[in-house]
Amino acid sequence: MRLDKFLILYISVCVMTFLACLPARAFDIEKDVIEYKLDNGMRWLLVVRHRAPVFSGIVLIRTGGADEEPGKTGLAHVFEHIAFKGTSKLGTKDFAKEKPILDEIERVGEAMTKAQQRGDTQSAKDLEKKLKELSDKAVEYQIKNEVWEVMVQNGASDLNAYTSKDATAFHASMPINRLELWMDVISQIINDPAYREFYTERNVILEERRSGVDNDPDGKMAELLVETAFEKGPYHWPVIGEAKDIAGLTIADARAFHARHYVAGNMVGVLVGDFRVHDAKRLIRKYFSTVPPSDIAQVGNPIENRGGGTKKFSFDAEPAAIVAYHKPTLPNPDEFVFDVIEVLLCDGPTSRLEKRFIYDEKIARDIYCSDNYPGSRLNNLLLVWAEPNRPHGARELASKIMDEMNRLKTEPASEEEISRVRSKVTAGILFSLEKNFGLALSLAEFEAVIGDWRLIAKYPKFIEQITADDVMRAAKQYFTKENVTEILRLKK
Repeated sequence: MRLDKFLILYISVCVMTFLACLPARAFDIEKDVIEYKLDNGMRWLLVVRHRAPVFSGIVLIRTGGADEEPGKTGLAHVFEHIAFKGTSKLGTKDFAKEKPILDEIERVGEAMTKAQQRGDTQSAKDLEKKLKELSDKAVEYQIKNEVWEVMVQNGASDLNAYTSKDATAFHASMPINRLELWMDVISQIINDPAYREFYTERNVILEERRSGVDNDPDGKMAELLVETAFEKGPYHWPVIGEAKDIAGLTIADARAFHARHYVAGNMVGVLVGDFRVHDAKRLIRKYFSTVPPSDIAQVGNPIENRGGGTKKFSFDAEPAAIVAYHKPTLPNPDEFVFDVIEVLLCDGPTSRLEKRFIYDEKIARDIYCSDNYPGSRLNNLLLVWAEPNRPHGARELASKIMDEMNRLKTEPASEEEISRVRSKVTAGILFSLEKNFGLALSLAEFEAVIGDWRLIAKYPKFIEQITADDVMRAAKQYFTKENVTEILRLKK
């Protein structure tokens, strides 16, 4: 969805009523944001809102699955797991005594992984047993879930982390009198991970992959889409990584990835809420000045390697179809056209695909669209994901979807239709910015991933300028046979 850029799901509302009720200042974000940059290069965006004695905060690292290398995929996602295992200060009763055990775990884990990779089963089993003994010993000095418990006991909500192809982020909302605690904890988990339970979490991630990709019809379909649409390059593999790569990851790999990417120039922090700017800046200096200074680490392989065509696979699940078209990302202005196209096609019972296939012809039971898949940093895909109703099949539904895409090239939308769609897009954007958490996420994503938070303020204006002619032009340019990837899931 186009609102993935704002990290919210579109909530159906009465658009005109909603717009009328929004404060005028919703359009004046540019006046509200205070920029602050530390000497190490870390950027902060501060928005004071004296609505309630709370705040939302996020630190976003411009590092995701796109920054990995073939053979080491899944590394970015690892940090989402180990962050809440603690640091040299959090999650430990006595780090001086725990540290030698952790060092030995790192050494043995490296040796075990090498034995597994060369097929030395007996050595791998012996080392795995040794690793278990060391882990049991380390537990004596560890405080399980201390990071999580400290935050929750102090009123944290929206507490979590996420990894995408574009970024990794850590966030929470808390009472304003816990601002320093938030700074302390978040700065530690991004700057000082202890790599506790690394090999346990590696197995957890492998199980996540088995259940969420290998044994999941939708996960398998999504993976096949990126493999087919992007033959090589940063978008070729899923965020969770390839199974073989995950099984081979070591703490040394994670340390190297962290040293390269978790640097000040690669980070954006955002605070939105009821704080005093002077106090916030003082705490930011206190807790984040120790982040290593460095230039932004660029995507390892920025070269677009496009694929396409049709792929079919069988699975013991209901059939489904994906029709996806390669498209540009920001700063290309066609991105705004695709925001409109997505809503025109797939947002509610009056949208073209839903109305025709779900409500009128009843050949589909579900249709979903996204116009920035699998990420926004590089040229990406507009996709339509649809599930047919029996007795209709995936091939038939995919063919009809492509017919509807072609209709965009020849039949202009009415001004009433385009106006309604523009209002929906704008309403969704503004709705996301009304809440502290939504605004914090949007500012962080736009500054770190897109490159300029100010684009948020300009977004509604750009959307209002999109016309039916723009939609037709984009459809003719991008919805072509050479530009399409089709994935068909057939029932076994």
